[in-house]
Amino acid sequence: MTRILLVDDHALFREGLARLLDAGCEARVAAQCSNVDDAIRLLKTEKFDMLLLDYELGERRGNEVVAAAQELRFTGKILLVTVGLTRAELRQMMNQGISGVFLKNNSPELLIQAIHAVMEGETWIDPKYLQPASEASPSEAAARRARFTERDRIVLRGVFEGLANKEIAERLHVSESAIKASLQQLFSKTGVRTRSQLVRVALEQYRRELL
Repeated sequence: MTRILLVDDHALFREGLARLLDAGCEARVAAQCSNVDDAIRLLKTEKFDMLLLDYELGERRGNEVVAAAQELRFTGKILLVTVGLTRAELRQMMNQGISGVFLKNNSPELLIQAIHAVMEGETWIDPKYLQPASEASPSEAAARRARFTERDRIVLRGVFEGLANKEIAERLHVSESAIKASLQQLFSKTGVRTRSQLVRVALEQYRRELL
C-alpha cells in the first residue's frame, strides 16, 4: 500500500481526496496537513512513498517543501496537484526533482491514473505544459508578471540591505533552506539568475509592489 502525505491548504479538497483514494486506489493518505511547516515536520518524523503537494500554500509555496525534502533525502515521489503555475515555476520544480504536475481542473479518476503512473516511475506533465510557448494562453502569459507575497517582500528587502541568507532567516524565524527556496522562487518569478539581477529588476519593474 502506497503511503501518501497530502499537503493542501483546502480542507475540503484534502478530505475528498482521502476518501477517493481509500475507496478505489492501492494508496492511502497516511497523513495530511495544510502548511509548509507541518509538511516538513511530518517528513522528518514519518515515512511516505509519495508527496501530493499543492503549490500555493497561503503566503508560502510548495517549493519550500520540495527543498526540505531534498535536504532530508526523501526517496519517495513528489507530484504537484495545483490549480496552475507558470512554465518557469514548473521548470524550477522539475529541476528540484518532482515527478510532475497535475492540474485540479482534471477529473478525480485521472488523478488516480497520475498517482499510479508516478509510483511506477513515470513523469506526469499536464498537456497544457506540453504546448509550445507560443501557444500559451493569455492568462498564463499574464501570470508571468511577478506577484509577490509578504514573505517575498521581506526577503527582497533583506537582499537590498545586503543581508546573508542566514541573517534573513533569523529575521523571519525560519530555516536557511527556506530562504534559499524563497530566493529561487523570486528568481523564477522575475526571470533572473543572480541576486544583483534580482535587485535591479525589482527596483526597475516592481518598486511599487515593495513599498
